[in-house]
Amino acid sequence: MERGAKITLFIGGVLSLLLSGFTDAKPQNELLRPPGALSEPEFLATCLRCGKCAMVCPRRAIKIGKGDNGLAIGTPYIVPRETACDLCRECIAVCTSGALRLVEKLNVRMGLAEINQDTCLAWLGDECRLCYTSCPFYNQAIKLKEHKRPVVDKSVCVGCGICEHVCVVEPAAIKIRAGKHP
Repeated sequence: MERGAKITLFIGGVLSLLLSGFTDAKPQNELLRPPGALSEPEFLATCLRCGKCAMVCPRRAIKIGKGDNGLAIGTPYIVPRETACDLCRECIAVCTSGALRLVEKLNVRMGLAEINQDTCLAWLGDECRLCYTSCPFYNQAIKLKEHKRPVVDKSVCVGCGICEHVCVVEPAAIKIRAGKHP
């Protein structure tokens, strides 16, 4: 690692510590990181906060943490309800710090989809299969129980958020929980 990158990492770490005093900051473990992200502590220590990943994201799904994100200020995250990740992994290609590492699409583990059966239309008896038909891992990450109710296969779900993005229920009956994976 070159000297400038080390200095930037050090300054980023110091700024993160100083800014961690925000009391209304969203806990970092609730932020959905782009594909290939290191574990949260390693990610926060490694990310240069350069924003290149957000600049190259073709869907503009990657946001950059602001002052209310505490230690995560300046780091990339995704809000799937707004715009989900399509797993293009262009963000990984521009990450020079190694905070995002190349991983096969099936091995991405951004988070895990969880279905609220009390608000999911299909679980309430209506005909809805949007999360099931929109999933990039069709009939693998989300399967249909009794041919009508969606269930998440935790071993396959990558946490891209497409299911949450397309859900017609407000708030979404299916949500991605960052960092929750077997």
